[in-house]
Amino acid sequence: MARILGTGIATLDIINTVDGYPAEDSEVRAVEQAVRLGGNTANTLGILAQAGHQCHFAGVLAGDMGGQRITAELTARGIGLEYARRMAGGATPTSYIALNRRNGSRTIIHHRDLPEFGMDDFMEIPVETFDWLHFEARNCDELAAMLAYARSMVRDQPISLEVEKERDGLEQLWDYPDIIIFSRAFARGRGFEQPQAFLAEARAWAPRAILILPWGDQGAWAMQGDALLHSPAFPPPEVVDTLGAGDTFNAGLIHAMLSGRALELAVEDACRLAGRKVGQVGLEGLFKPTAMAAGEYLCPLASLPDPGSRGLEVELDGAMRPIFIVRRGHTVKGYLNRCPHIGAELNWQPDVFLDADQRYILCAVHGALFTIEDGRCIAGPCRGEALTPVEVTVEQGHVVLMSSKKAGA
Repeated sequence: MARILGTGIATLDIINTVDGYPAEDSEVRAVEQAVRLGGNTANTLGILAQAGHQCHFAGVLAGDMGGQRITAELTARGIGLEYARRMAGGATPTSYIALNRRNGSRTIIHHRDLPEFGMDDFMEIPVETFDWLHFEARNCDELAAMLAYARSMVRDQPISLEVEKERDGLEQLWDYPDIIIFSRAFARGRGFEQPQAFLAEARAWAPRAILILPWGDQGAWAMQGDALLHSPAFPPPEVVDTLGAGDTFNAGLIHAMLSGRALELAVEDACRLAGRKVGQVGLEGLFKPTAMAAGEYLCPLASLPDPGSRGLEVELDGAMRPIFIVRRGHTVKGYLNRCPHIGAELNWQPDVFLDADQRYILCAVHGALFTIEDGRCIAGPCRGEALTPVEVTVEQGHVVLMSSKKAGA
């Protein structure tokens, strides 16, 4: 899978679900409330990580409790933070969202009091090592310098730019990206109600870029050269939650193009993924395969560190049993969480099944060591015995349990 760098923002979203949007100067009770990771770039990377891509976030993270929560959320999604700028202080950007349960629409009030990611930060990133660079159009003076630098460093890696809203200095950005994704709100803000007319106008700004314009329930348009392409929308049976639909579209497009899909098919794939998103709450499981060859979805591969391990409970032969999966390089193995010595579970701490050097599986009870590749004990009281294997495989960037038979006697 690809290495993707996303430059932009991560926020804390406080979402109040209401049964009908309130009139001005009125009071309404929230029927549900949720707090979760948000921000265009953070959302897009989180969805791409579900597909198995190695995603890295370049943005500013505050040192307050909100920033700590965002850091934990990004890490849990398998998103690398080594290129993020950390601040000891600062206030986490926060979006206060009213989500209308009747039709899935949302209204957002955003507060930000945090410096933007800048050129000095960006210069520390080895951009040439990434397969795709994605940028959020904000802080345009600095972003123009970042885009120019990125363009000078890459060879054939695509550079994409998301333009969600009007900002000062946008005209500085058009010459650098290979792909520009505009929002419907941006097009309307410039006085356009017809996607085709907007793209014809935008072609003069960015004569060499592929231009993309999603338009809600009318699907999405793309312009490559002078050729105009269109994909219909793929609405779910019921619109539940439109929050993050644009970020989902962006992720679907990037994933499809990285997979070698032609532009017309990539836009269609992005519309399908966005349609799946608006039919559910939140962004989890969007790239979860709808049908496995056999077996049960366990987790995205990207959420499993390399090397690393994770404990799970799964149903085997009609009973819930503890197992663990372990990853090192291209190897992903599964075993029953039971030491052959006395039958105890191997780990004392959640998800910790490897030794300090992360070369062997460790039984924390009596110190036995087992090889990752075949579970054979090479040291300890059960030398020569082996862990009970559980068959797992990787499909479409996900770890899948292939065996539903009882593991071991």
